Amino acid sequence: MPKTPPLTKFVDPLPTPPTAIADPSVHPGADYHEITMRQGSWRFHRDLGPSTVWGYWAAHPQDPGKAIGMGHLGPTISVNKDHPTVVKYRNDLPTTHLFPFVIDGIRNGNPQLTPVPPPPYKPHLPPLECERVERRTPARRIHGAAARRHAPAFVRPGRNPIGTDVTLTNYNAPVHFPGGGPEIPEIMRFKVTGPPSGGRDKTTPPEELRLPAVATVRPEPHTRRREWVLYQHKLFRTMTFNAVPFMEPSEDFIKAGSTEIWEYVNPHHDAHPMHVHLVDFQVLNRQAIDAAGYREQYEKWIDGGRKAEDRPVLANYLTGPPISPDPDEGDSNKDTVKSYPETVTRIIIREFTPPTDTIASIPGSGTEFPAQYVHHCHVLEHEDDDLMRPWTIVRD
Repeated sequence: MPKTPPLTKFVDPLPTPPTAIADPSVHPGADYHEITMRQGSWRFHRDLGPSTVWGYWAAHPQDPGKAIGMGHLGPTISVNKDHPTVVKYRNDLPTTHLFPFVIDGIRNGNPQLTPVPPPPYKPHLPPLECERVERRTPARRIHGAAARRHAPAFVRPGRNPIGTDVTLTNYNAPVHFPGGGPEIPEIMRFKVTGPPSGGRDKTTPPEELRLPAVATVRPEPHTRRREWVLYQHKLFRTMTFNAVPFMEPSEDFIKAGSTEIWEYVNPHHDAHPMHVHLVDFQVLNRQAIDAAGYREQYEKWIDGGRKAEDRPVLANYLTGPPISPDPDEGDSNKDTVKSYPETVTRIIIREFTPPTDTIASIPGSGTEFPAQYVHHCHVLEHEDDDLMRPWTIVRD
């Protein structure tokens, strides 16, 4: 595996991906982009040579010979609420993997690179005859962070005089996969070199921000509960939901328009940022569990053939009262939630309603039932290593 020499921090300017230019003529009433994935090169530090990278390039509607991009990451797609955006992706990547040593490690059985399936699994439900996997969903969110650990950075010249250096830090974030590594708390440094380019600072200080009020979703006695157990048979090995591989057919069928409570049961020692596609949700509460006892009985349940009547009952392993959402979670809609270790984290989803209307006058573009979506851990290595499962919305 390649080794990186010691490098001096804070010597390269932060690269800013350019913004793609929409073409409104292709689909009337919608912004249209063509994005091509292709191989290029990028210098990650002034003291390193160019590296081979895979990146995205956007077609320029006014200049077909001039692609918009920078070789690595980007470009940014700017979208407006309630205005359709149509994106066509082209794959011009090589047919060989960018990191051949990873492929060699998988072929040679490297335990940290080779996916290890959970114990023998047999689907309990037959797959649907027709499944549609998010191909007709209008653009709502586009993101690409390995782990969505948001760290707001407000660098205000009025409060930070010219000449001030402000360092963005992220504590308790060791490099843990693959092989582990030291914490890297210092992320980037902002240098206040002058007043705002547009004159006085017109932004609102964080403490003065006032967001629209959000109606609280309250559970009813009949609200359906659905458990998602974060399962890992051995430390540093493959993680799954409910000990079911990602590629197995959906077993979770949700009635369109219904409300559900999802319980992320995490009997392990790491937190995981859980992201649900399509819907917004609210954090309901959390509750500590007897993690060791639950893991032991869950393994016995798997070894015993996964009989529904023998599955561990979560209520029997709760060790404390429900805990209210964190301060940054209360009275707000979310699409990602932190599943804390040795804890069950509960979220409530107001309504499962896929967009069935025609999008941008494109025939057949509305979602059809059954409509299949996914949820996953937002640590990139974890979702790629099977901590992701489909779920399906069905009509009455």
